[in-house]
Amino acid sequence: MIRKNLAVRIGLAIMGLMLVVSIVQYIALGQLLRNAFYQQSGLELIVQGQQYANMSSMGGTMMMQMLCTTSDTSLVMVGTDGNIITASPSLHLGKPDASDSSTIRTALSGQSELHGGYSSLFGNSGIMAAVPIGSTGKITGAVVLFRPEGIVETAFHHVEWLLLLVGVGGILVALGLTVILSNRIAGPLRQLAAVAREMSRGDYSSKVEITGDDEVGKLGEAINELAANLQHLETSRKQFLADVSHELRTPMSYIRGYSQVLAEGLVQSPKEKEDYLRIIHDESIRLEGLINDLFTLAQSDAGMLKIVKQPIQLEDVVYSVVDRMRKKAEDKEIEIQVSVSPLPRIDADSARLEQVLVNLIDNAIRYTPPRGRIEVSLIRLADWAEVKVSDTGVGIPAKDLPHIWDRLYRVEKSRSRVGGGTGLGLSIVKQIVEAHGGTVQAESAENVGTTITVRIPLHGSDAPQG
Repeated sequence: MIRKNLAVRIGLAIMGLMLVVSIVQYIALGQLLRNAFYQQSGLELIVQGQQYANMSSMGGTMMMQMLCTTSDTSLVMVGTDGNIITASPSLHLGKPDASDSSTIRTALSGQSELHGGYSSLFGNSGIMAAVPIGSTGKITGAVVLFRPEGIVETAFHHVEWLLLLVGVGGILVALGLTVILSNRIAGPLRQLAAVAREMSRGDYSSKVEITGDDEVGKLGEAINELAANLQHLETSRKQFLADVSHELRTPMSYIRGYSQVLAEGLVQSPKEKEDYLRIIHDESIRLEGLINDLFTLAQSDAGMLKIVKQPIQLEDVVYSVVDRMRKKAEDKEIEIQVSVSPLPRIDADSARLEQVLVNLIDNAIRYTPPRGRIEVSLIRLADWAEVKVSDTGVGIPAKDLPHIWDRLYRVEKSRSRVGGGTGLGLSIVKQIVEAHGGTVQAESAENVGTTITVRIPLHGSDAPQG
């Protein structure tokens, strides 16, 4: 359980780091303080030795011995020949080793000297200080003071304990801050996890509470945006299933009903039979178009939308599609005007671009009232071939314009059903155009008309090199 708790893991990581830092700091600072204590003790012995040397000049030997007893310091006075003149009471002296003798000789030569470590003279480890008695040229002996290592260590241990207590206090304070910090980090993450679990169950209504502008806050904003997008997609998916079910059911019911009438010989006249056959034919074409649109979108989703590029004359594609759609426009008393400028051959998929133009012109016919006008133009614009399809139709409301490229989006659902729209055409247009490396955009005003602009890059042999 502990391994799964992020707050605990963060806390343990921070505490581990704090512990390592504290231990390293304790060892390093302890060593520095120990060295400082020994240096300070040495300086104190030098100063004390200088005071005793002055007292010795005035005959204060007894006073010197008393002071040494109270200060846990051993005293030895030597003459100019290096022999011991006097020493602290109850002091058992040994034979000076080379280090002791060297320290004493330095003092007899007129300079104070310190020696740390083991002293054979005093039979112990510690700090020895030798201070000359008299002035330069009139040295009468030397004062040798010794402070055992245990005395220095005892004084240091008091500071060491204080240092340890401060370190423990610092760790406890760090522990409290770690708990607060880890909870502040893990708390929002737990909320993010809870919202993500709700999203995985299909509930997109839960929102992450944004409490800051840091990385966790930005992650919360991203999760909220994702939830909103998923909710929109889920709504669109449900609407899609309802729309497609309706669109499939309608032509199939017509085809089944009228074919049954024909099969049972219930027609009253040859004209009635001809009307039924025409309806079956029209509905089968409508059904085929819907299935083709769904198949195109499925290919795009799977990354299998095939774009077979080859050199083509785009104006030929425009003329071909306009000629094909002109009869449908004339039946609705809509005029189609074409304006084409010469262009170089471009590398493109002719069939797919025909599909784009058929969708755009079919939409224009569907939403343009009788005696309206549709304009189709093709021009060269720098390194682009630009196709525009404009109409004088009902237009698109401003609130709907940004969404017309969304799959399954329909501006007026009731009217689009009557007109046969499924909300798939413009999404397919966008997929095909972008697969060619092009762009598509729309401009519209209600009761004025709509203009769709498609730009395809010029990549033919005659195209300018960018």
